[in-house]
Amino acid sequence: MATDFDPYRILGVDRTASADDVRAAYERLIAASPDGSAQRREAEAAYAVLGSAESRREYDERLATRETLGVTLPPPEAAALAGEPSGFRDVPWTRRDMALALILPLILMVLNVVTAVSTDVDSEDLSEGEHIIGFAFGFVLEAALLGLALWFTLRKYKLSWRALGFRWTPRTEWWLPLAVVSAALATVYVWVLLLYLLDIEPDSNIPQSVYDYLIPVIMLGILSIIVAPFVEEVFFRAFLFQGAAKQWGMWAGIAVSGLIFGLAHVGDIDTWLILPAIAIIGGIFAWAFARTGSIYPSMIAHVIFNSISFGLGFTE
Repeated sequence: MATDFDPYRILGVDRTASADDVRAAYERLIAASPDGSAQRREAEAAYAVLGSAESRREYDERLATRETLGVTLPPPEAAALAGEPSGFRDVPWTRRDMALALILPLILMVLNVVTAVSTDVDSEDLSEGEHIIGFAFGFVLEAALLGLALWFTLRKYKLSWRALGFRWTPRTEWWLPLAVVSAALATVYVWVLLLYLLDIEPDSNIPQSVYDYLIPVIMLGILSIIVAPFVEEVFFRAFLFQGAAKQWGMWAGIAVSGLIFGLAHVGDIDTWLILPAIAIIGGIFAWAFARTGSIYPSMIAHVIFNSISFGLGFTE
């Protein structure tokens, strides 16, 4: 694995280059590099370091330390070039980026909760049209999450999908999605059992009455099995978890992304009882991402978990 990673050399700029000069150099290099080439991956890794003031400052501090000690220390970015998980210091988005990305989803989530509480209507009594409107709102929220993650990654920082974990790594084992699904299912059953022991009957975040109507159940299947696993892994794991882990460490990143993932899945007041279980499941998915540096294990696990949940709805 390379240990002489130098983002300044790769982009052809010196250490005094302005942010605009760095971006212009990166765009020229990307335009001249074929998709998937080693040169393009190297340029993306270099810009991940120099593309934000915060990550650039961190790199310059490490570089100064290396020069003071007079030794060669393999920086985290060198692991990224070798296709290995490199921690989370190679993502360029900052706390401000994450805060801005959360504004719109949080507004939509709050509107959803306020609407559910203020109408005081039993979710099991909703009509077919009301279910359709609810799922349409779900599609809008998913589109917002995906658009935000892609805007910061692909447009603002000019990175590729690899920065969001779309890569196979040596630690992407075939059995990991199955282990993650098993842990997620165990979390649900243990939490529900605990609530029943406390004489509390939790409500599902999906009303059983949905299964009485053809169009809503089709919308639910598309949303839960196809759209949500892709979009939510991109936003909550690839974007939010990586950014939080870079700022505060892996376990804090797991906790933060898991909590917000849980908040995104609750509606009326009765469904808040399942928030801890969903947050833990989000944390388990984030752990799988952290372990492998790849989005595929958690995404596959998400598809399997949601497929099981969707299928169980027909048995009740």
